Amino acid sequence: MKRWMAALLALALMTLAPGALGDAIEKKGCYYASSSKAQVCDIYVPDGEGPFPVIILVHGGGFLFGDPGMPVIQPVIEAAKQRGYALVSVDYRKSSEAVFPAALADVKAAVRFVRTAAGRYGFDAERVALWGESAGAYLALMTALTPEVEALDGDVETNANQSSAADALVSFYAPVEFYTMDEEYASLGREDTNFSGPDSFESKFLGQSVGADREATYATYWETYLDQLPQDFALKAWIQAGDADAKVPCTQSMYFASRLSAAIGEENVRFSLMEGADHEDAAFYTQENLNAVFDFLDDALAVKE
Repeated sequence: MKRWMAALLALALMTLAPGALGDAIEKKGCYYASSSKAQVCDIYVPDGEGPFPVIILVHGGGFLFGDPGMPVIQPVIEAAKQRGYALVSVDYRKSSEAVFPAALADVKAAVRFVRTAAGRYGFDAERVALWGESAGAYLALMTALTPEVEALDGDVETNANQSSAADALVSFYAPVEFYTMDEEYASLGREDTNFSGPDSFESKFLGQSVGADREATYATYWETYLDQLPQDFALKAWIQAGDADAKVPCTQSMYFASRLSAAIGEENVRFSLMEGADHEDAAFYTQENLNAVFDFLDDALAVKE
């Protein structure tokens, strides 16, 4: 082969979207923004021809610890591969580095990165789901429900021309309304919590005691921004919690599901309360439950004719 032809072929292969030849992709520690070493993600793309619907997976850890490869989320990653989904597992700035809205701004930036990198990795930018567990579920739901609230983009301007909107949301045992968490546990018969104090995960995330300033705390709450949803807003949501959750009152998810149903339509929200399930319980990650979630996503992200 002539040298110039070989060079041309090499250039074509370099610029060809990874995965276009049908090979699976697994890349760890990819930067989706550039203002922090925490703004990284792990990318998984299945075998086959894309574009693939994509799940942006957000780990928990009290906004203070955790990483994109932590054991609790591994079943989701494996299930995504088997079901033909691309998956981007994201990290974000922890509360020890930067307070609200930093972590939320990071997840929004990760969604924008997925759209920017869609051609490169075979992502379908028109079929995007956010999936989070615990603190990650909070970040996922806030990202999904504030797609046009510029104040929550924080200090991250990367790919600002892209949308951070999502088509579907999966929320496992999320803290949602920080200000009422102590009150809700009290209503369930538990009096030993202090989410409002300065040492709670939620207070560290906020940057001050949750109970110190009601207005500041409600800046972290999705309904505060309800009037800023776009007119054409469409979202399908799967919400689950366990009734034996010892870290987040299950009523957080119950009330979230009820209020979200009122906002976007009952037909767009699925809620279930797992009997006897604790926080990060294995029951959420059984093959049966994950199959049900992916069946929901298959429908929510179905190609519109």
